[in-house]
Amino acid sequence: MKHAFYLLSLICAFALGALTSSGNSSAVSTAKVADSSAPADPPAYLLAVGKRLKPPEALAEYRKAAGPLALAAGYQQLASQPTKATVQVLEGQWPYEGFVTLEKFTSMKDLLNFWNSDGYQSAKKLRADAIRMDFIIAVEGGC
Repeated sequence: MKHAFYLLSLICAFALGALTSSGNSSAVSTAKVADSSAPADPPAYLLAVGKRLKPPEALAEYRKAAGPLALAAGYQQLASQPTKATVQVLEGQWPYEGFVTLEKFTSMKDLLNFWNSDGYQSAKKLRADAIRMDFIIAVEGGC
């Protein structure tokens, strides 16, 4: 039953993110709202699933390097299960036993600029021995 609650929480976080994206107060969103002729880009969500290989403290240097870069891209952490994800499979198969993190960014462009930046590519190396990523996906919000 805990698994169903967690997956439902992830789905709700996606939905809430989409519903509240118009109220984003970041500088990027504010600039887009000020120019009413330009359509606002929908937010983008990053879902990461992996397994911790070392205690959370082992990610301190990664967080220090990656954090400011992510915040500049409009990063918000929506949901995270830091130790062991409690996922309830409602349909299909879920073979992962590690953590699940759901993040929101201002737009897909901002997320991809952050992800592909030289700064983040260097920072990403700092997490390599602390966690194993099973997968990371990015999806654009909106309908």
